[in-house]
Amino acid sequence: TANSGVTNNSSQLSLVQSDVSQYSNPLGRSACTAIALTLAYNCIGQVHYASPESFIDSTLLTRSINDGIKLYSDLRDNNSSGVEHSSVEDILAACSGRGNTVISSLKLFPNSPRQGVLSNSSSNQHMGLEALLTQCQLDSSESYIAVVITKTPETVLVILPTQRAASNTNAKFILIDSHPRPQQLAPHFPTGSYALFHPTLSSIVKSLREIFPVTELGDGVPELMQMMYNSFDVYPFQLSRG
Repeated sequence: TANSGVTNNSSQLSLVQSDVSQYSNPLGRSACTAIALTLAYNCIGQVHYASPESFIDSTLLTRSINDGIKLYSDLRDNNSSGVEHSSVEDILAACSGRGNTVISSLKLFPNSPRQGVLSNSSSNQHMGLEALLTQCQLDSSESYIAVVITKTPETVLVILPTQRAASNTNAKFILIDSHPRPQQLAPHFPTGSYALFHPTLSSIVKSLREIFPVTELGDGVPELMQMMYNSFDVYPFQLSRG
């Protein structure tokens, strides 16, 4: 994938990496959504009680990827639709129906998923990554929330401090990704799954815009088609207290 040209202050970012990615297992090629939901559960239950740096490590990444691939494989075995990439909605519904208490304990925020559009135009910034993530921060009284972001065909996870928690100078904005990015996110160029810790919302948005660059289709392409190619979905979660 081509580098989008977005730069970040790498001295303020720290990387945790595992040699294992979703591609380490032949069954994991299309399992990124199941992995992201598994990571969301594994992170959001601990992040209210411990600093993210204390438990988001290569062991957690590896375990979550293996568990996410197993979840994806089990659901595929019981689904005759033939669709390779499972949506967040498909996985939540299947887990609820099968009594999977892990994924079912994730509570999706009201009015979700929230749909956005990647754009270089200032007129569309209200539907951009920063605007949608800021709204997620405002909609929670928790200290951190788990935000699953899907830009077909890829899904990643963001661990996001709410605005109250973000006022703490030690708060971290964390991008967790089961895809290797050996051509992106300089100078880290992660070759396995990774968690990239950022100090601010704007810095994590820069990283997200690098791995999800705007698709420029050129003049003459209808605006609705431009929006379709650049659309993404945001699923903010917290743990169900019920």
